[in-house]
Amino acid sequence: MNSVGNYFDATLIRGLDEGLGTPGLVQALHGTPRDGSLELTTGATGPQGPEGEPARPFRWEGDIADHAALSALTAKLGSAHAGKAWRVVSSGALAYWNGTGMDTFTDAFGALGSDGESCSVTIGSVTTGTANSDLQVTVSGTAPNLVLDIVVPRGVKGLEGPVGPPGPIRQAADYADGSHSDKAVPVWNATTNKWSGRPYPGLRGPWTIREDRAWDGGPGFAPSQFTVTATTMVIATLQVPAQDTAWLPMITGGVVVRPHGTASEFGTRVDAAVHIGSATGQTVALGTGYTTGLQTRARFQPHFGARNITPASTVGVIPAGQATTLVVVLHRAGSANFEYQMAGAEIVCTARPVGVL
Repeated sequence: MNSVGNYFDATLIRGLDEGLGTPGLVQALHGTPRDGSLELTTGATGPQGPEGEPARPFRWEGDIADHAALSALTAKLGSAHAGKAWRVVSSGALAYWNGTGMDTFTDAFGALGSDGESCSVTIGSVTTGTANSDLQVTVSGTAPNLVLDIVVPRGVKGLEGPVGPPGPIRQAADYADGSHSDKAVPVWNATTNKWSGRPYPGLRGPWTIREDRAWDGGPGFAPSQFTVTATTMVIATLQVPAQDTAWLPMITGGVVVRPHGTASEFGTRVDAAVHIGSATGQTVALGTGYTTGLQTRARFQPHFGARNITPASTVGVIPAGQATTLVVVLHRAGSANFEYQMAGAEIVCTARPVGVL
């Protein structure tokens, strides 16, 4: 025996949108134990319901082979995976997991389009716009040759940073930069009203010979001699390297000499002099001896043997870039023989730059 419930279990209920209040509109009910249908007219529009939850954003997961693989994957998905989406390769459909079920969009992917025409894009002008303006990009030209002109907004002025360390002096506005020799120093030029690099104006050296050894390891003074009859005698040569500026030798030191013999020793004087380049070169130092039979030390002092020496004079000046030899010579004035001792003999040369200020 069939009950009313059996009939309604197999009944399909359909709503007919034929308009409310239409004359002659009836509702039909037809039912059997195996099939049934109930047609109802649609009712009036109800009030708007509450706002639903926002849709989950798509989380693209890539391709999946077919619907069988998609079904196997669905069993492993939960609410935490809502928003994940796949392209079903076999059908081209888009499958979207909404948190409880899979929504399928069959027309989400179209057929592969034809290749587009290749295009060449070059950068045209790049200019700076006003602060806080938008980036402006203008495309000009005709495809496939296009040109992009860009206007970049100017940045806002930043905060002033801390005071930095001193900058290179050669970049200063009042410095006349140029070639610089080693150890150059800035010197004010009253003509250009600028600083410029000049050779170091201070004293250079010293270079010395002390008894039997020179500063560079070379030979020192000649061995002692006790009966010298020559009028002149070279006893040492001092080698001085080239300098980056012209200079004057400033000589100190001395040697021990003594005239001896008969009474003529009191009329004989032995001087020690320093010459540039040779025994007859320009004199730059002199140590005056004494007319006595006792040993005396002829002490070197600057001496140029010329009148009217001024800062601009070239007497005794050794040019820049030129190595030189200073020759120590004994000069006898008188008829007596003399002796010379190497012990205690010394020459000290200091270079005083000229013309660097």
